[in-house]
Amino acid sequence: MEDRVCVVTVTYGNRFHLLKQVVDAALKEGVCKVIIIDNNSEPESREKLKEYEKELGNQKIKVLYLDDNYGSAGGFKRGLEEAYNDPDCEFIWLLDDDNKPLEGALKVLLDFWNSLEEENKEERIALVSYRFKREYPAKKSIIYNKPEIVLGLKNSFLKFHTREFPKKIFGYLKRIFLKKHNISMEEDYGFGSVPVAPYGGLFVFKSIINKIGFPNESYYLYEDDTEWTYRITKNGGKIYLILNSKIDDIDLSSTIPRNAKQTQFYMISRAKSFRVYYGIRNRVHLEINNLVSNKVIYWVNIFMYLLLISLSSTKNLKIIINAIRDGFKGKLGKVEV
Repeated sequence: MEDRVCVVTVTYGNRFHLLKQVVDAALKEGVCKVIIIDNNSEPESREKLKEYEKELGNQKIKVLYLDDNYGSAGGFKRGLEEAYNDPDCEFIWLLDDDNKPLEGALKVLLDFWNSLEEENKEERIALVSYRFKREYPAKKSIIYNKPEIVLGLKNSFLKFHTREFPKKIFGYLKRIFLKKHNISMEEDYGFGSVPVAPYGGLFVFKSIINKIGFPNESYYLYEDDTEWTYRITKNGGKIYLILNSKIDDIDLSSTIPRNAKQTQFYMISRAKSFRVYYGIRNRVHLEINNLVSNKVIYWVNIFMYLLLISLSSTKNLKIIINAIRDGFKGKLGKVEV
């Protein structure tokens, strides 16, 4: 393809078997180069990656081997810096190391981009491929034109708002007593705008970095992609979710299947402590700096949320409270949890 597209991906742990599928699929789609950030992966995975790097050659793949795990924020920041400074890269397509593009995914993005008539689109517009196994809320938000499904209402805490509580109860009862809603029965809009996006699938012209900068490395894990991509819409840009550019999440082992009877409060009260801490701390920091216009309402939502959590379980309550405190104070970075 004449458009110079570079993929940036971050790997960690022992995930070469996933990463290789992603890289192979991306190269088959026609990207000119894949930039891989090895976030201090396990020796077995790193050795296999080095062999694979030699096999493909430095024209197709470039790997940065880090001596520590800098989290998703630090990993993608370094990958974006590398792509930004690479003259071979014009567009940047971010993929997680388990985001395997389906056939034609890149062509759909490029066709949409080339047909898009938006002023100064290189510094204002981002596209995002559709991760059909995970991004149900994003698709729902464009079908019903409700960006709050993705971002949350103003003054909400972790997308929880007392104003929406009756609706949440009704939705919970529907999940228990009615058949699962089939989103495929809805009209397929093809694309629509969303307020934020994950790293995985994001497609940008690299000069957009001149406007929004790089991810905030101090977030370390979780919500760093939300904060970074929110800068696009906050500054008057747009993010278009392209439903026909599909990505397969080939590893869902880290996702705990949610039973219809399990509420958000049940899930978070039993999640791993590091997920709870970083997710809540960073979300609070994001909210108070971007989404809160009435601190009284915000605190009401926090207290109501904590009450409902404590009714479910007190297991993670102390971690949640510490995360809220640190988010308010702006005490970020990697910590021992």
